[in-house]
Amino acid sequence: MQRSFASLALLLLGSNLGTIVPMADRVPPAVLVMTAIFGGYLCVTAARAWRVRLGAADSVTGMVLAGVSALAYVVPTELVLPMATRGNAVVVATLLAAGFLRTRLAVVSCLVLVLVYFATALPVDGLAGAAEGLWPILASPLAAGAVSRVLRRAASRADEAQVSVHAARVLSASSEARRAAHKQFQRTLHDDVAAALRAVTTLGLDPEAVRQACATAMIRAEAAPVPPSSEVEDLRAGLDLLPGPAGTKVERLPGPRVLVSGEVVRAVLDAAREVLANVGRHAKATVVVIELVGDREGFVLLIRDDGVGFRTDMVRRTSLGLRESVIGRLAEMGGTADVRSAPGEGTTVELRWSRPRGEPLPPVVKSTRLRGMTAAVDDLRQPLAAVCLPYLASMVLPVVSNLDAAPGMGWLAAWYGILTAGTVLLIMFACKAVPLAVGVLAGVWAGGGAAAALLVIPADSLTNFASWPIGATGPMLVVLGTLWRWPLSVAALFVEEVPLLGMIASGAFVTRSYTDALPAVTAPMLALVMGLVITNTIARLGGVVLAAGAERTEIAVSTAARDSRLSVHAKRIAEIGAEILPFLRWLATADRAAFDLEETRVRARGLEWMARDELHIPGVLDTRLRHLLMTARDSGCVVTVQADTDTLHPPSSVRVVLDAALSTSPMPRELILSLSTEGSGVLISLVCQPHDRARADALRTALPSAAVTEYEAEAIAVELLVALDT
Repeated sequence: MQRSFASLALLLLGSNLGTIVPMADRVPPAVLVMTAIFGGYLCVTAARAWRVRLGAADSVTGMVLAGVSALAYVVPTELVLPMATRGNAVVVATLLAAGFLRTRLAVVSCLVLVLVYFATALPVDGLAGAAEGLWPILASPLAAGAVSRVLRRAASRADEAQVSVHAARVLSASSEARRAAHKQFQRTLHDDVAAALRAVTTLGLDPEAVRQACATAMIRAEAAPVPPSSEVEDLRAGLDLLPGPAGTKVERLPGPRVLVSGEVVRAVLDAAREVLANVGRHAKATVVVIELVGDREGFVLLIRDDGVGFRTDMVRRTSLGLRESVIGRLAEMGGTADVRSAPGEGTTVELRWSRPRGEPLPPVVKSTRLRGMTAAVDDLRQPLAAVCLPYLASMVLPVVSNLDAAPGMGWLAAWYGILTAGTVLLIMFACKAVPLAVGVLAGVWAGGGAAAALLVIPADSLTNFASWPIGATGPMLVVLGTLWRWPLSVAALFVEEVPLLGMIASGAFVTRSYTDALPAVTAPMLALVMGLVITNTIARLGGVVLAAGAERTEIAVSTAARDSRLSVHAKRIAEIGAEILPFLRWLATADRAAFDLEETRVRARGLEWMARDELHIPGVLDTRLRHLLMTARDSGCVVTVQADTDTLHPPSSVRVVLDAALSTSPMPRELILSLSTEGSGVLISLVCQPHDRARADALRTALPSAAVTEYEAEAIAVELLVALDT
């Protein structure tokens, strides 16, 4: 609203100065002084409107200047200035009052200004002329008051949208941090906790090294998640501190420093630590070579061993350590991990990273001007009606009062009636897709009719309101510019303005100077510019609403799916920590004899399986089920869990399946649980060997919707398709 006023103020300033300055030698000194003061006021107010919030003080100042300016024009003189020039100060004051004062005070102020103008115009223009000159003064506050309400509503919606985006961003950041912490703990569970527990069960390892592994696992499991860091660190220095596999010679090839962000350094070091741990567990290598080549723009880290090698196509499907702790970590940083190996040929792991050339651009929200206005005010007809209808209504006065000004004015009144009806109809259908051809036809009728009117209106009418057809096109131009953007409205304006300027230059209109015609020439421009500035302001506010809505939706979709499960994950992890961490803490301070006890190895083996079960089906197992699985394994049951938790979250129905399968005695000899995506759900498959009638009945009772197949003396197979969130 304020920027609309600033644009209008500058246009009025140009019109005033263009009219009065060329005839300064014939204008009374009082008028010259008030023109200078009014011009300065317009400049200051326009600047303030662009930079700060206008208020009651600006409105009061405008009212005082308008009153004094109106009195100055009453000074007797042979030169009578155009009505539009004499009314400019009052128009500005009414706009300020209607736009920036409270409703009751604005109404009283505008009525006072109307009376002041009428009283001062009466001696100059007579009763009919003074009454005719009221129409722009009445139209301006009506339009400003209506538009200010629409703009405040649009601004309020934009503010609410921005607040919603802020809240959604905070929620998304919180959720993302919790997910990252969960994933970090899962990796710690695999890389450190499960590895330390396996070391306890492995015969022949140095107790001191096992004790150190237990202490490290406990520290890393209890440590708070490390937040992302953009601080630059030396990757090579971190690699030099990594311990190598026990019993394997480590060769670290020299090279320059590689400075990258701390977040990348931590991810690569954790991935490299897991690679070296795998070398120690599986490779039976004598030498492992670590080679780093690169700079701050990117690097390649090669870890090569001369071990037994393996088939990579077989391992990647089942190895959480390789898939998640190595490949997954690099992928999260925008890097890649490649594993090359073959039986008997050793293994090479290549970790590659390059600095991103630029952040990916967010999805583009196509916020067209029309969509922006609709988003800001819900109903596009509201701002158009607020801008145009007061102007259309107030034009009735000069149209009726000038029917006898020249032959053919009645036909122009009929043209204006059709123009008004067309403008109202376009406003009524503004929320629908109106064909461009309709807009072109309306533009031709408006611009062509105004151009034809130049041949009808009196030759001396440019300084009075008998020239009303020139400014009558304003509302239609605003509608055209809103519904079909500015080229169409500007084209219609040119159709009207070019003949007008040509006739003025040729002397077809009687004027003392060219500047006498300036108010008439600028009248349609003022209406068009003011209308377009207002609708553009609403469109920008609507753009905020659209962008906020799109971003809020994107955030909500990305966070809602897993937020409800995070608290369950935290509880499950806490329960595991309550059982595993005390055992690791005891081992970290135990003497060498404790590592030789069979009960220590048995306990470690059970807890290792507990940790690995949580890795495969996080958030599913409660304390009872964990101990049922431990009992089953202790009795000789081979338990296999196959699930890709990177692509699906295990549904809680898995708990019911396992509970039904393990609550029946005797325990099965083998239990295979697999989870896979099936359309929009998860397929839970369970195989128990050997066949057991009581177990099959228990599964049918607990899972009435599952397909339970019995293979006599061999196995029981269960298939259950469930939604992702059950």
